[in-house]
Amino acid sequence: MHIGTRIRFYRLLRGLSPEELSDGITALSYLASIENNGHTPPIEMLSQLCDRLEIPFMTYPNEELTQLLDKWKPSLLQNDQEESSAIFEEISSKLSDSVDFQLILTYHVYLIRYYLIQKQLEKAKELIEMVKPFHFEMADDLKFSYQKFHGNYLYYTNQFAEAASLFNNAKNYLFAIDANLLDEKADLYYMYGLTLGRINKNTLSVFYIEEALSLFQQTYQMKRCTDCHMLLGVVYSKMQEYSDSEHHYTIAKQLAKSISYTDLIDKIEHNLGLLKSRQGKSKEAITHYLNSYEELDKQKTNDQLQIIINIINEYYKIGFIHEVNIWLEHGFSLIESIDQQKEHYIELTFFQYLVRGYPEGFEDFILNIAIPYFEERKQNQSIIVYSKKLGEYYQKKKRFKEAALSFAKANSVYEKILEL
Repeated sequence: MHIGTRIRFYRLLRGLSPEELSDGITALSYLASIENNGHTPPIEMLSQLCDRLEIPFMTYPNEELTQLLDKWKPSLLQNDQEESSAIFEEISSKLSDSVDFQLILTYHVYLIRYYLIQKQLEKAKELIEMVKPFHFEMADDLKFSYQKFHGNYLYYTNQFAEAASLFNNAKNYLFAIDANLLDEKADLYYMYGLTLGRINKNTLSVFYIEEALSLFQQTYQMKRCTDCHMLLGVVYSKMQEYSDSEHHYTIAKQLAKSISYTDLIDKIEHNLGLLKSRQGKSKEAITHYLNSYEELDKQKTNDQLQIIINIINEYYKIGFIHEVNIWLEHGFSLIESIDQQKEHYIELTFFQYLVRGYPEGFEDFILNIAIPYFEERKQNQSIIVYSKKLGEYYQKKKRFKEAALSFAKANSVYEKILEL
């Protein structure tokens, strides 16, 4: 590792500008040359730069820290908050600026994943930007980790196309990963497949998820295998391959129960409900939604509300108005803050208007509250549903011109979806 790279790294870490570091020591242009490894500074100047950066002149290898970093990485890969936090504390107590710079850089790359696990996205973003200029100084296995962790961040912040590009780039460094570390490759393929599904590259998504599943099976990671079957169910459902979708959901459910993966069971039941709904099988959908509701952690109010809305929707489709009203009452009782749960409040209010036969206020609610809310968030499917219902309302009122405009709006949004 070049000395100039180390100087630049610590200058950025300390938040110093080039002017602040060079002031009274050397010319700004010469510092730039040092940081770009164009010149090796004299010993006296290097000592002054190190003093200002508050780092030691010399660095040393640290076998104990190397072993801790090697131990940390698997816990990060498994998203194990408890173990990764414990190892983080141990590493922090042994870390110092006198440690070999390659280890310092490795620590900061791994720290990106740690912050993501801790849901500290802003800290992860800051680290990504700080470490980015040193990408070409990294060993190939560290480049692999950096690309993957950067992709993780982009996925978590809904930048799916950009995340897919980085995961694809990470594949170029797979050769640098120990052949025995199949879980590294599997984790990349899983995230790549997951992201491809988000941008509707479904066939390619299935390919990478199945590759990940095969690798997880080889290392007996049953929890990750369950995740893969769940995700395959989602993607096949989007492809309208309903039989394949149900097959994978069923396997995921069996595996989740066998390994007590309770956090996933309610999600599987929920997705089975969505699958049956798409097939027009409302009664089966309701059964799965009710199972999901029973399995769900009752502290997750927003998840409860989403399931309740899905139950209401299916009961409304088959004309079970009494049941709709029961669940509407339950749903409104769970609303803790209209500002924080506005989408759920709008959806519940929408069904309340429907079952009451479009009472006064429906038109104003759709035009001035519901549709503007969904337009702001670009939730096109909701705009279509609400515009169509408004059109039906206008038809019943014999306001045919306004009905035509509402249906036209729904069709226009639908055509935009097809263009994507």
